[in-house]
Amino acid sequence: METALPKENRTMAITDALFRVTYRIVYPIWRLYLRVIGSRTQGAQVAVWYDSEVLLVRNSYRDTYTFPGGYRRQGEPTALTAGRELHEETGIRVAAGELDFSFAWTYSCGRLEGHDDIYEYHAERPPRLAIDHREVVEAGFFAPVSALQLALESHVRDYLETRTETGTRPHITCC
Repeated sequence: METALPKENRTMAITDALFRVTYRIVYPIWRLYLRVIGSRTQGAQVAVWYDSEVLLVRNSYRDTYTFPGGYRRQGEPTALTAGRELHEETGIRVAAGELDFSFAWTYSCGRLEGHDDIYEYHAERPPRLAIDHREVVEAGFFAPVSALQLALESHVRDYLETRTETGTRPHITCC
């Protein structure tokens, strides 16, 4: 027998769904706009490791998994961007000084040029995840071999394949 959600939970579920639909519609339009007018973006992402597993997130506007991260604010060092985005997307708080630079990922699509700095963080305790179910709809820790079975962003796949094959960080400069 199904039970009805309390009114505030129904309202929150509807609000979350509306955000997800908006992200799904606006994101491709925004990316097309950037490709057509030409733009350079700078971002940062974090590969969070705990107990030989890496944290991956899936955003509502993408079908692939990636590392938590996002765009840099004007004048913001990318290590701060990485820590801010990690907290916004997963609830994990990490100081910029606790992040280790891993590699730079550069990509282009049309007139859009992007550059992301990828950092690593090795958690000593299992991080408690808190996602918003609007932008980020899934988050979890995966063994690299299991993660490689998922639909991944290309730089995440390259990173995990390199770590799996060599046990070391990749030195990817361009995809």
